[in-house]
Amino acid sequence: MNSPLRSQAVFPILICLFMFTPWIAFGQCVGDGDVTGDGSVTLDDYEAFFTCMDGPGVLPHPAECNPTTLSRCDFDLDSDVDLDDASKFLKLFQAQYLPYGPHLENREAEMLAMTLANSRRAPLDIYQRIQSDLAAIRIAYPQLVTVIDDPDYATNQLLVGLQSGQPLDEYYALNDYYLVQSEEDHTFFRLLEFCDNINALVVAEDYAALDAIAYAEPNWLIGIDDFITVEAAGDIYTYDIDDGFWDCFDGCDCHRVYQFEVDGNALVTLIDYQEYGQSWCEF
Repeated sequence: MNSPLRSQAVFPILICLFMFTPWIAFGQCVGDGDVTGDGSVTLDDYEAFFTCMDGPGVLPHPAECNPTTLSRCDFDLDSDVDLDDASKFLKLFQAQYLPYGPHLENREAEMLAMTLANSRRAPLDIYQRIQSDLAAIRIAYPQLVTVIDDPDYATNQLLVGLQSGQPLDEYYALNDYYLVQSEEDHTFFRLLEFCDNINALVVAEDYAALDAIAYAEPNWLIGIDDFITVEAAGDIYTYDIDDGFWDCFDGCDCHRVYQFEVDGNALVTLIDYQEYGQSWCEF
């Protein structure tokens, strides 16, 4: 076995099984009427809404009405909050949405945190822990700087097949809850695009439970070269990092596999290292 300190140039290839994943600009994912951005329309939103209500064309806006609140209250986009906006807002009382929270810039840590927690969105504490641990691992082992976990699926999409003849009310209600941004109708499925990254494996279960849905699954990707898996036991997180290379379209020919333990103080310990693959792999 050669030293794990050797490195190999890796050129990741991500190919979407059904189509290329479009680049999208992520922002705050907030449903209509959710002025406070917590995923539900309650009396707190009612109170926040009326801090901005001041009548048609009235300027300046009340001092306590910040730009974010104003943008969530101005339903007709005429730069004021008046009775027209209030009539739309009151119809949304008690609406529920997935509380997305802020967009997280590190998609790798975000998706690993979702998987570890088996949650629809990444818990912030787990996300921050994984982000910190991976940074510590890459400082200790610089050859892993370019070994980034590739998502198994398009991170803001879901494929659903509809049952013929079934009412779609619950399906569209779930789309509203998840703040689906677009729905493309293809021959055998519909492609849903969400406003931010989600755990498509968990979200697919919510859709598959509906009578109107024949199947729901992630938009799987192929051509993945690098994989990272995370397990947690107390304050010890274990990372299996598979650095794959050569001909990765349908499974890489060559692999360098590291296993690390990282404690709560970001102390990195290499537990195991293996090299395996085809006879032409150069380690």
